[in-house]
Amino acid sequence: MEKLPLILVYAGSALMLLNIVRYILLERVVLRSNYWDKGRGPLHIPLALLVLFLLGYLAVGYVGTSDNVVPSILFGGSLFVFLILSLMKIILKKVDEGEERVGAVHKDLKAEKKEHEAKSAFLSNIGHDIRTPMNVIMGCIALCKKEEATLPEIKENVTKIERACQHLLSLVNDVLEMSRIESGKIETEESTLDLREMVAEWQETFAPQMQEKNIDFTVDCNSIKDPLVTCSRQGFNRVVMNLLSNACKFTPDGGTVSLKLSEIPSDREGFGLYELRVKDSGIGMTESLVFRLFDAFEMERSSSLSGVQGVGLGMAITKRIVDQMDGKIQVQSQSGKGTEFVVTVPMRLQSALQAQWGGDLPNCPVNFAGKRVLLVEDMPVNREVTGLILKNMGFEVEFAANGQEAVYKLSSAHPGYYHVVLMDIQMPVMDGYEATRQIRNLSDVEQAYVPIVAMTANAFSGDMEKAMEAGMSGYVAKPIDVAVLEKTLAGIFGKNA
Repeated sequence: MEKLPLILVYAGSALMLLNIVRYILLERVVLRSNYWDKGRGPLHIPLALLVLFLLGYLAVGYVGTSDNVVPSILFGGSLFVFLILSLMKIILKKVDEGEERVGAVHKDLKAEKKEHEAKSAFLSNIGHDIRTPMNVIMGCIALCKKEEATLPEIKENVTKIERACQHLLSLVNDVLEMSRIESGKIETEESTLDLREMVAEWQETFAPQMQEKNIDFTVDCNSIKDPLVTCSRQGFNRVVMNLLSNACKFTPDGGTVSLKLSEIPSDREGFGLYELRVKDSGIGMTESLVFRLFDAFEMERSSSLSGVQGVGLGMAITKRIVDQMDGKIQVQSQSGKGTEFVVTVPMRLQSALQAQWGGDLPNCPVNFAGKRVLLVEDMPVNREVTGLILKNMGFEVEFAANGQEAVYKLSSAHPGYYHVVLMDIQMPVMDGYEATRQIRNLSDVEQAYVPIVAMTANAFSGDMEKAMEAGMSGYVAKPIDVAVLEKTLAGIFGKNA
């Protein structure tokens, strides 16, 4: 056989051998997929034909004529099979992609259906829960309108109306708060607080409710060594209120509820780690509910049967708040045997905050007599109260209603006239940050570097850093802790002495 026909025979045979290997691989893909639900036999028929074709091509190539026709046909046949197998592979890939898209659509439809069912259940629950207190309100109003109604009866009915209105307000607040959290419009406000005082407030708030149901309510905060912290008071308070409220609602008469707040070791510098445990001997939860507890609109079926009202938003809100505070929440529960929630939240230590603004503050009293302070505050009542506090410390106090007025007074006075400035942050005309920057840019050095202490009720995360960047010398959060204010001012005058 001539050289060219021989090359075509070898090339065609090699290509056909490659086709056999590719078909075997393609056959495995088909068998692993959902495209073939029969036995392997039918799939082996094309493979046998490919092997026969290969043997036939070789036989014809070696014993056939020496022209180019037969070898060309052999090579063309092998190339045709190669292209068909390539096309089949592409088709299978497209089918896979289509099934993935269909699966994604089915998943989205399933999620949408679940969300629709959850919203329908939510509307049903909230409709029921709104009608219940409304029935109480309308019934009590009808009783109050009766001519024979006595004053004690009217007072009793008014008390019932008040409780029903409070429940309605709670429902509305839950829906609105969940909406704000999901839209990302909730910011974490930080303020200075005493954790032991907060625990006492929780105990005082819930003790009457617990007594009404004859629940043994215990509170423990003895292991807290750093009670003064800076964190979101409103957020942390809401978490505890939700947990204690649920514990009270789902615990039958004569049960037990305990609250324990303790400080555990923290590896984060300047922060303490606090663990909150709320445990009850109530109805508990099934394993399935524990799994989806923090999803919106979820409630235990048994809770509805027991007459407990709610739309299933409380724990979802609690989880969102704990997440925003960079904390964790866990739950252990068993149906019929009670529930325990464990919340761990990091909180900035007040001592660390004080150190950030100039080291340890002196414990010894400082004589403020003869020191003049410029109090910059836009609220008249706050100026009056804070002014009295400062005067009781011995200060001479002058006032400014906004940042622009403060800059004018400071720049107009002779150097050294004001010894310290207490600067509110949020004010009309000019805020505290801009006023501080303008003061720091005054031409007279003594005027420019007068100590300025930030004083604000809206201590959002990052405000302390903004205060430092603006050139402030200290930071006191509202509501003002007199002891903290006094120590902050003592630290400033101690450094400047």
